[in-house]
Amino acid sequence: LERIRAVSRTLSPLQSTMPAHTAEQHEALRREVKSVFQLVELETKDKRGKCDEREIPTVVRSLGLNPTQEQLRDIITDLRGEDSLSGYVEYERFEKVMMRVLTEQTAEYTRDNEEKIMRAFRAFDPEGKGYIDGEYLKNILMTRGDSFRPKEAQEMLAAGVEEASGHIYYEDFAALLANDGRPE
Repeated sequence: LERIRAVSRTLSPLQSTMPAHTAEQHEALRREVKSVFQLVELETKDKRGKCDEREIPTVVRSLGLNPTQEQLRDIITDLRGEDSLSGYVEYERFEKVMMRVLTEQTAEYTRDNEEKIMRAFRAFDPEGKGYIDGEYLKNILMTRGDSFRPKEAQEMLAAGVEEASGHIYYEDFAALLANDGRPE
């Protein structure tokens, strides 16, 4: 996972310049896609050049995308192609689909910016205290929208809840979320 995050950090500046799609940028993006795939590529003789489709959500996120569960299902369906029962994704198909997503559909899958995240947190803080209760947010995460599993909610909150008070001071947390957990 750390290796995937390292590749993701390398890719982030590249993605911000991708709308121009110069040949050099396109080739750099192709190398990043290959590099991330190689981190999860199976090493057995009959599976070389493939990865387990269960790795796809991690790989997609490591490329700087933040799809919903529905979007992930669509990406995985595209990646499966005609071989929908094997549970493996071949590199050639992976590269084709991910290059399309990264060059043509990036805006649909990108992370929200800090200001948008702040507006969402403020909606849960009508008194303008600058924080919300961690348990309250955990309940919302697990019961509304694209709901989190308990472990996912706990992991997310672990980064933002102040232990002594149980509060999430959302200004700093929004910055952390917008930057995928990396300090600004």
